[in-house]
Amino acid sequence: MVSRNDLSKDESSIHDLFVGLSRANTLRSTAEAVGTYCGKAFRSPAGMIFVERESGLELVSQWCSRPISKTQLAQEMIRKGPVARAFRTGEPVFFDQDRLCHSSVSRCLYRLLRKCQCRSVTFLPISGPKKRPIGVLAIVLPQPNGFARSTGMVRLGQIISGWIQRARAYDEALAARAKAENLMQSKDEFLSMLSHELKNPMMPILGWAVALSSGTLPADKQNYALEGIVRNVRALNYLIEDLFDAARISTGKLRLEPAEIRIQDVAREALTATQVMIESKKLRISTDISEAIPPFIADGRRLLQVLTNLLNNAVKFTPEGGSVALKVRRNGDNVECAVSDSGKGIERKFLPFVFDRFRQERRLWKGQSTGLGLGLAIAREIVELHGGSIEAFSDGTDKGSTFIVRLPLRRKAHGKSGTAIRKKISNPPD
Repeated sequence: MVSRNDLSKDESSIHDLFVGLSRANTLRSTAEAVGTYCGKAFRSPAGMIFVERESGLELVSQWCSRPISKTQLAQEMIRKGPVARAFRTGEPVFFDQDRLCHSSVSRCLYRLLRKCQCRSVTFLPISGPKKRPIGVLAIVLPQPNGFARSTGMVRLGQIISGWIQRARAYDEALAARAKAENLMQSKDEFLSMLSHELKNPMMPILGWAVALSSGTLPADKQNYALEGIVRNVRALNYLIEDLFDAARISTGKLRLEPAEIRIQDVAREALTATQVMIESKKLRISTDISEAIPPFIADGRRLLQVLTNLLNNAVKFTPEGGSVALKVRRNGDNVECAVSDSGKGIERKFLPFVFDRFRQERRLWKGQSTGLGLGLAIAREIVELHGGSIEAFSDGTDKGSTFIVRLPLRRKAHGKSGTAIRKKISNPPD
C-alpha cells in the first residue's frame, strides 16, 4: 500500500499543500498553492498548470525559479503537444533529457531542461479516479523519469482535481454574479434613460395642447403648435415601436413580410426620411447607389427601418458641418449598404458591445437625448433574420464610424413563398 510520504519527501510538504489549498478560493490561487508545493516537495524549478475552459485548455499558472524566456518556454507549443496528449488520453506523459530531439516540441523541452539544469518533465492529467481530465499539471524535475513514474507522483493529479474543480466553480460563480450586477446596472440605466426619452416628446405635446385648448393662442401660432404636436407624437411612436420590437425579439416573434424589393428604392426612401435632420445640421451628404443590383426577396419595410436607424445615428452624432455618406453596392452574391460619418466615433473598447441591448456609451447619452439604445440591437436582429450580417467600425473617439450591412441576394426557401418568416431568437447578450 502506498503511503502519503510517496508524494513528497516529508510530512510537512504534504501538510503545507493541504493548508495552502484550504486557504485558496480562486483558480489562480489554487494553482499557485500547487506550484509552491511542487517546488518544495520535488525541487521543481518550473512548471505550468493548464485547466479546461470554454475555449479549450488555458494556462492558469506557472512558476519559474529563474528567468526563462518565452522562446525557451514555448507555452503554445507545449500546450498543443504533450499537454494536449495527456489531457486527451488521461495518461501521464513523460519526457526525459536523454530522448532524441526529433520534433520541435522535443527540442523546446530539451532547451527548457538545459536552462533549468533538470532531467525530465512530467505532464500529469488532473482528474479523479476513472473521470475525465479537467486539466494538466506540467512539472520540470531534477530527477529522471523513474522518479516521475512513481505512484505518489501520479496520484498528485488526482489529489488536486477536487480542489481545481472547486476553484473553477468559485470563479464561475464570481463571474456570474458580476454579470448579473452589470445587467441590473444596465437595466437601471435603461429605465432612467427611458423615462427621460419618453418625457422629451410628451412635454411639448402637453404644452401645445394646453395652449390650444385655452383659446388664447394667436392664429399664426396654431399651425406651428399642431406641427409640433404631430412631430413629437411621431417621435413618441418611434420610441414605442422600438420597445415593441425589443419585446418581439425576446419572445422570438419578430416577423418578416418578404416580397421582391429594389434596395435602391429602400435606400433613397431612408435618405428622404432623414433629409430634414441633415439640412438642419448643414451636413454634407454623399451617396453612391449602384443601379446594377437586381431585385431580391426581402422585407422592404424592415430594411428601411435598419437604414433609417443607421442614417439617423450618423446624423445625430455628427457635429454641424460634418459629413455623412451612404454607399449601396453589389459584392458577389451579397448587397452591401455602408453608412459612414465624420462624427463622434466609437471607443474601441465599446465596439464589441455596440449592438447589445441596454448598452450605450455613457459619454454619448449623458445629459442629452439619444434614444433608447435599442435601434442597433433591433437592426442586427432584422439583418440576421434576412440571413445577413451587420458590423461596426471606428478608429476611436472623434474619428467617425462606419456601419456595413450585408444581405444575401439569394436565400434558401423558408416555407411557402410569400408567407411570413418566423425565426426563434434567443435573448441577445446583455
